[in-house]
Amino acid sequence: MATLTQVDERIAAKHLLTHPFYLAWTAGTLPRESLVEYARQYYAFEANLPRFLTAIHSRSENTRVRATLLANAWDEEHGETNHAELWLRFAEALGLSRTDVQHAAMGGATRTLVDTYWAAALEAPVEGGIAALYAYESQLPAVSASKMEGLGRHYGIAGDGVRFFEVHRAIDVHHAAAERRMLVEASATNGDAIVEWTGRALDAWWNFLDAFPANARSAA
Repeated sequence: MATLTQVDERIAAKHLLTHPFYLAWTAGTLPRESLVEYARQYYAFEANLPRFLTAIHSRSENTRVRATLLANAWDEEHGETNHAELWLRFAEALGLSRTDVQHAAMGGATRTLVDTYWAAALEAPVEGGIAALYAYESQLPAVSASKMEGLGRHYGIAGDGVRFFEVHRAIDVHHAAAERRMLVEASATNGDAIVEWTGRALDAWWNFLDAFPANARSAA
């Protein structure tokens, strides 16, 4: 289990909740303009996530892996309350229009994040792509719970405006557990790729968050 130990250590070292952006969000000191721009930029990742999942799915020779990834993609994209839709409702609660979010130009760090996940989905070994997913989704239950609390306490956003986070607080417990099982099975044969793509995904997420000023002085 050395591979999964390395994965866990890398995630702990770059856990999203330890980034200055999220520390400020939790404390209520994150400038609202940073929160608004984050909502605009994150949509590019969220809108592409089902495609990352189905791209990895299409490359796997393992029927159980394909079924698991397809179920994850279904959770993301089906129905009137699909996850991209829920993100738009969060953006609207911040005062943004749907058009502004859906057609926002990607910043450089956003482009790097999206490109990293496309590379994980299309170019990395399948196990590396799953590791990139796990590096993020394993953190989402705790991150979502923290976001919900901060939004309600400091920014006056609740109800439908936090439904995206409410859903991910629960559903990614299951997504991450399934991804971890796949990584355990693959670790003996492709451990290096698993560790590499965990790190690449975490670096891309930290770079993405670095783009948003975490205090009023840096936002000025």
